[in-house]
Amino acid sequence: MEFSLRREPKAARAKARLDGVQRLKECGFILVLAAAVFTMVALLSFNPADPSWSQTAWHGDVHNAAGAMGAWLADSLFFSFGILAYPLPPAAILGGWVFLRRRSDDEPINYTIIGARILGLFILFLTSCSLADLNFDDFWHFSSGGVMGDVTNSLALPLFNVLGTTLVMLFGWAAGFTLFTGISWLTIVDNLGAMTLKGVTWAVNRIRGDAPTELGVPDTDTQSTAANASEPMELSDLRRLTPSAPEKAENSANDEQAQNKAASPIIFGGQARSATDSDVADDQGATDSDDAQPEEPSLGQWHLAIEHEEEHEEAAPVLSSRVEVDTPHLDTGTAPSIETGEETPSDDLHSAPIAPSQHHADTTYGNQDGLSELERAEQASSGADEDDDPFQETIRQAQKNQQQAAGLDHPFLVKDEPDLPTPKEPFPTLDLLDPARHTAEQATREELEKIARLVEARLEDFKVQARVVGVYPGPVITRFELDLAPGVKVSRISGLSKDLARALSTTAVRVVEVIPGKPYIGLELPNEHRETVFMSEVIGSERFKNSHSPISVVLGNDIAGEAIITDLGKAPHMLVAGTTGSGKSVGVNVMLVSMLYKASPEDVRFIMIDPKMLELSVYEGIPHLLTEVVTDMKDAGNALRWCVGEMERRYKLMSALGVRNLKGFNEKVKAAEAANNPIPDPLWKPGDSMDESAPKLEKLPYIVVVVDEFSDLMMVVGKKVEELIARLAQKARAAGIHLVLATQRPSVDVITGLIKANIPTRMAFTVSTKTDSRTILDQGGAESLLGMGDMLFMPNGSNHPIRVHGAFVSDEEVHRVVNNWKARGKPQYLDEITKGEQGSDSLLPGEAPSGGEGEELDQLFDQVVEFVTESRRGSVSGVQRRFKIGYNRAARIVEQLEAHGVVSSPGHNGNREVIAPPPPKD
Repeated sequence: MEFSLRREPKAARAKARLDGVQRLKECGFILVLAAAVFTMVALLSFNPADPSWSQTAWHGDVHNAAGAMGAWLADSLFFSFGILAYPLPPAAILGGWVFLRRRSDDEPINYTIIGARILGLFILFLTSCSLADLNFDDFWHFSSGGVMGDVTNSLALPLFNVLGTTLVMLFGWAAGFTLFTGISWLTIVDNLGAMTLKGVTWAVNRIRGDAPTELGVPDTDTQSTAANASEPMELSDLRRLTPSAPEKAENSANDEQAQNKAASPIIFGGQARSATDSDVADDQGATDSDDAQPEEPSLGQWHLAIEHEEEHEEAAPVLSSRVEVDTPHLDTGTAPSIETGEETPSDDLHSAPIAPSQHHADTTYGNQDGLSELERAEQASSGADEDDDPFQETIRQAQKNQQQAAGLDHPFLVKDEPDLPTPKEPFPTLDLLDPARHTAEQATREELEKIARLVEARLEDFKVQARVVGVYPGPVITRFELDLAPGVKVSRISGLSKDLARALSTTAVRVVEVIPGKPYIGLELPNEHRETVFMSEVIGSERFKNSHSPISVVLGNDIAGEAIITDLGKAPHMLVAGTTGSGKSVGVNVMLVSMLYKASPEDVRFIMIDPKMLELSVYEGIPHLLTEVVTDMKDAGNALRWCVGEMERRYKLMSALGVRNLKGFNEKVKAAEAANNPIPDPLWKPGDSMDESAPKLEKLPYIVVVVDEFSDLMMVVGKKVEELIARLAQKARAAGIHLVLATQRPSVDVITGLIKANIPTRMAFTVSTKTDSRTILDQGGAESLLGMGDMLFMPNGSNHPIRVHGAFVSDEEVHRVVNNWKARGKPQYLDEITKGEQGSDSLLPGEAPSGGEGEELDQLFDQVVEFVTESRRGSVSGVQRRFKIGYNRAARIVEQLEAHGVVSSPGHNGNREVIAPPPPKD
């Protein structure tokens, strides 16, 4: 082979280089590109604190990535255009490309188009700034539409009002878009209509079972919008469906024939319509000379000509046969022609010979890829069973068998519901609770009068003269008010309680020695048929609705049927006692559910301690929880210790703000935020966090600590828990931390005198002995209760307990309310609550700080030792910044370093000296 080396002519070499004008244009475009990139960097890294045209900062550092010039540029653009400053760099690049791009010698510059584009760009920015100013919120200290939007709206709003201005700007934006791009809105509408017709036709064909591969359409993009699966396809229509360069001449020759065939009805969505010339519409949008694109066939040009609908039954067998279409690449003698419209038997069609070299060039009706009928059937079978892959089915069956073996798919097991719909109401509704209904018939007036006469007769038997002056039937018991004869002591009646119960054939009789406001005593007898107090009845009462405290709790109904509501903020802590089966756990659930009906996670947070892992575990996952439901008693001690530290922190904050309680603190924080002057955290110090400035104070929620089995906590942890609870009970009321302690064993070693003295609100269900009743209530009476929610409630500041029948809430109701809150959000747990990372403020009196040799070392201890010995600096802030941990953890590690002799104790100025020698160098 010979190679000849020829030098290019001088004219060709000169043509490859840029002339003087093109050089200037290309350099100009490079400068425009650089300016656009610089502007975008300045806009994206804008900081309102940087010195700029509208901001003065004499000694502040410039945070903008483009420097001081970028800060000035970004500020000026935001001031002028608002958020519309961001599209400016891309628009500059596009404009530079249009005006400065390299053109051919025979391509003149159309100054009319250039002027129209400049005008359109100006209208786009003007109307966009106006719309942004009307509809978007301001950002930083700039208007969302900038000065341009403000000035435009100030002129337009007095004339057109808000709605009219919006309409004018929207239509002006549409006109500017056409001027700038040259795209006709009619073209956009036509294209959208074509896409919609394609989608609807494809969906209709899929529903009718006419798949695209069965219609002979190559792909979904070229599928006919009016194809009928039961009619034969004309050859000219098939060629119009897939036009190519070699077929243009033949298609032009067959135009007349195609137009004649177009008069036949077209089936679309099951309806017939006549195809006319108007169905084949060209694109009406006029384009510029430099934006001209090759004309594409419109939707009407892809329509298929179908035979009349009445031939559907006769032509149906043809669809299942293989029809070969002659193309310029096929031997027309090997396949029968279908242009005559004659029906060809399926046997003849299958027997049509095909040349081996032409196998891949075949264009078949119903088999476009040239595969055999067997191969196509196998593909169709595999596609139909794609979802039933044997391997995947085996895996699913194995997983199902494992779940069945483990019992995880049992219908009675509780399963998480992760895809619950988010409720629209701010709080749970009453329909989540079972409706109240009558479960027992009340005694008639005659029956009550008969019982009253019987009580007087039995007292007469014991030489006590008394007269029944009032009868008050309740859901569980009925109170008979007695007017004693002169000289009869109340203690005499109290001593006869068991004898009266035996004489009246009842389970228990309770004597109420003092009724506030009345000179009578009360005799409480159980009803023959007790009635259930439903939770929905008490939640729906007016007393609960009118209670505005987020920590309002319902208890049940009194003997008069009135709802009993109490506020934990005034309680301020509650002690609950009752034996097994008395209704203590149900009462705790009633209080928790009532708070879930009243408070959001921003108002109230819970710390739940459940040693039995049964009663409170159902609340796991609600957004009100500060930590997971605590089941380990050692973690429970850490949780109480965290509460003490949080209480001390809140007291310091309230002291700095000059308020007396949590309500005053939240009101002051809210007032500061409303005045756009938030209060910085007064307790923050440099080094406490990675922030450069103090964080802003936010609203503090109430914290309710619920302990279901208080005796287990006292037995495991002991004296430390008693001191922690005593500190919380003494001081935590003003800090918004409230305790609810429940126990089955109200003995003196569990409910100590120190705890009783600081928890005035008591709730006693049925107890075993009178001693237990005196322990919880400081008086008897709880031992004679009837159980199943029957209780004595002693509010704060009262020495006389109230007989209350507790409301009943079922497990299903609790699950419904809990799932309602789970659907609203997920909890944000604080790990330091149970891990004991709350610092020295929570230490008990006389308790040594952490870091001793008997304590387990932190996981980062070795790394901190290496860092401190190498850098020779042992400060807490240095450890915090180096290892990116919290201040409390860093302080605890430094204390451990001091305990192990790595660093010294802090000096008079707070600095520590590194005692350990530096590590040896490798």
